[in-house]
Amino acid sequence: MLVETTINAQTKNYLKEEELARFIKNMNFDPEYKIQIYNFFTDVHPQDIMRFIINYGISEMVLKRYYDDYVKDYYPNKKFEEMFTYD
Repeated sequence: MLVETTINAQTKNYLKEEELARFIKNMNFDPEYKIQIYNFFTDVHPQDIMRFIINYGISEMVLKRYYDDYVKDYYPNKKFEEMFTYD
């Protein structure tokens, strides 16, 4: 529910966590919810993102690919990118 509250904070339309998870899993980007999608990758704390992907069965690879394909060019987030930097 924390993710849902954060991503919808500045929007008129409401995106449920389950629907966001479906977008990410299916590599779909719905422009109607672009603000919520961008908010997820920029405003949600990395620990909460990790909890979210575990809860909804989303792999780190899929999440990173979604970010690279739909978000990075518009709202790059170095902290998010660092989550996937392995030494």
